[in-house]
Amino acid sequence: MGIREFINQRPWIGWSLAGVLLVIVVYRFATGSGSQAGPYSPERMTEMVHIRFSDTGDEMEIPRGRLDKMMRERGTVLDPALGIENPKTGKFTGFPFSKGDWDEMIDRINKERGVATPKPGDKTPEELEKAAKEAAEAAAARTGRPPTSPSPPAARGGSPAPSTPAAPK
Repeated sequence: MGIREFINQRPWIGWSLAGVLLVIVVYRFATGSGSQAGPYSPERMTEMVHIRFSDTGDEMEIPRGRLDKMMRERGTVLDPALGIENPKTGKFTGFPFSKGDWDEMIDRINKERGVATPKPGDKTPEELEKAAKEAAEAAAARTGRPPTSPSPPAARGGSPAPSTPAAPK
């Protein structure tokens, strides 16, 4: 017995299968979980995002795709405390009205780059380098010796590095 004869003898199986497929199609259409869904879908990238600059109070609207591109052109690590650049003042004070969208976008871009998003209070690499330099200077002032670079073990009284034997002739 073939599939056609089987379905002809039991039509409720065919109708059940059709009903299940209809429910799946309606669900996918309603939730937008088709192949175009996601943070980079054309519909999402063409949405207009309302930006307000905190230093001048000016507002503007730009497509989400352009905002994403502007953030990607900045550098390696994006700081959520720095907004987009105000064209009038040159300061990074522009933020979308939706803080959740902003934080999600910064986290997503940083995650794609393989870096962690800085948290409020985290020090930048420049601040860490400056703190290390200040600590070295403070230690040098306490001991009365100038800060030096690490010396080889022999200069510190340790055993010298093992020498390699001469190659046989």
